[in-house]
Amino acid sequence: MNIIPVIFEDHLLARMRPAAWSTPVFEMRCGMFNTRERVDLCNGRQGGILLGRAMLENLSTASGWSWGPAGLGDKGGPDVRFLFLNGLLAPDFSLVQGLLELGHDCPTFVWENEEGLVAALLENDEAMRLAADWGVWEEGNDRRGVWADPAATPAPWKPKAPGGQNPASVFAGLEKMQASGPAWIWDIVDATGSAIKGDLSFVGTGQAYRREPFGIFTAEDGPEPDWSLETSLKSLVSSFSAEIVSRLEVDSPENVFCGAGVELASSTAINTTAGPVIIDRGVKIMPHCYLEGPLYIGPGSLVKPGARLHGDSSFGIVNRLAGEIGESTFGDFANKQHAGFIGHAVLGSWINLGALTTCSDLKNNYGEIRVDLGFGTVATGSRFVGLMMADHAKTAIGTMFNTGTSVGFASNIFGGEMPPKFVGNFQWGGQPGGPGYAVDRARSTTAIVMSRRGCRFTSAHEKLFQKLGE
Repeated sequence: MNIIPVIFEDHLLARMRPAAWSTPVFEMRCGMFNTRERVDLCNGRQGGILLGRAMLENLSTASGWSWGPAGLGDKGGPDVRFLFLNGLLAPDFSLVQGLLELGHDCPTFVWENEEGLVAALLENDEAMRLAADWGVWEEGNDRRGVWADPAATPAPWKPKAPGGQNPASVFAGLEKMQASGPAWIWDIVDATGSAIKGDLSFVGTGQAYRREPFGIFTAEDGPEPDWSLETSLKSLVSSFSAEIVSRLEVDSPENVFCGAGVELASSTAINTTAGPVIIDRGVKIMPHCYLEGPLYIGPGSLVKPGARLHGDSSFGIVNRLAGEIGESTFGDFANKQHAGFIGHAVLGSWINLGALTTCSDLKNNYGEIRVDLGFGTVATGSRFVGLMMADHAKTAIGTMFNTGTSVGFASNIFGGEMPPKFVGNFQWGGQPGGPGYAVDRARSTTAIVMSRRGCRFTSAHEKLFQKLGE
């Protein structure tokens, strides 16, 4: 029996704004990997089907994965079962492996919780019906303008259970894993440390992986970038000579792992007391840097002199990092090249933070932080929440952010005043009542930024900018 994974978004994607404006939730990284990557690695990189918003389809770069409900018809057959998986699965390889094993060993099943569908194993016909129902849901929200309106939230997708069993005994161990996953965007921070440790337990034994980041298309006439090559991790002592290791300040070299081509300045200090430090292929660590685990630094990144990267942090492809950063997740091609503090933050791709940009992540009264993602204020249940920023947003020098601030897609923040705690998409300056950022100007700037990194601004990006700028 062939099991084909189907990873879907549902109404909970609104909780992952502002990053989710332009990125499907199954492509949002927590730890080293995102949900789609974990499923692919567990399933032998055989691909599957992605049920994501239609406006994002042509930005997908994942090999072997088709997009939309029609993909089930292409891959279906009498010897096929479809394993539906929520894109917001907890970032845990054990959870994914457990669900795939159930797909081979169990009758059809449906796993739901109070929020909606978590997973379902379905025969061909029932899978087709469920995917068609999802398509109706997605199209309905699109017609209502939900995917571009910060004040709107998607209608719930809670399909009628399409048959199958839901015995508590089957999901007893998996439910605990799922409960530890992110429910809101700020929860990514708390889940990062355990995700990094779990990811290392899967790929740290030499398991090869490669990056196919969402929405990133390299130059057609250029060489394949180093960050896109297949890689595997080795321990620090296997990657460098004893002489080089002796020049580092490392408490436990056996807890540091590197990809190919890593450069480590001799004055680098690495603290693995709380968890491992993973430095992916082609990363360059410049002098006098402090790295604290659990930490993941994505391929091709540059850590500039004197940077302090604290634990529970994860950085994407070709990041530029400086100053002090703690308990944060950055997307791909993100720039924080100067002094300033960023903490308990979740930042998108292609952002640029001007010198001394700083966010607060703790209120002066140590009280619970409330966040506005555009559709009303939400209590986080946490004392520590920093900045949340969408793709292509930028800040001027000296920009200051309050605790729990949300900044929308392609917004440009500047001016002497602290911006409000919610800034929508395409805002110019970021102050209440201020002008919008003209879509054509934002688009032109983005094309320049991408070309500087050997990437292309495509017609799919053009359509996304237009959609979110409506």
